[in-house]
Amino acid sequence: MRRKAAEKLKKSREDSMKYWDRRMAHQLRSPINPGDLVLVYKKAIETNWGLLFKNKWNGPYRVIRQINNGPYELEELDGTELERRFAASQVKRCHPRGKLINTK
Repeated sequence: MRRKAAEKLKKSREDSMKYWDRRMAHQLRSPINPGDLVLVYKKAIETNWGLLFKNKWNGPYRVIRQINNGPYELEELDGTELERRFAASQVKRCHPRGKLINTK
């Protein structure tokens, strides 16, 4: 009985690991470096039904640095540093379609 439970637990952990790897693979494969352009997720939209179909991302912003493989410090394109830091799960790489206007 204990052996079966241990095997099920091991399989469950392996499945969880595979799921996490699939969900977060984009962050693992292409790290975001200082100077890269990123978008920031607007978490407040999740709780407001009236904004359900609005744009869920702010930006673009430029990455200043990443703190201890954790949150990112960002700045506006004109060089104004943002006061708060943003978790890696709230940041995604920005691929601009044309020329950006306010770059320093």
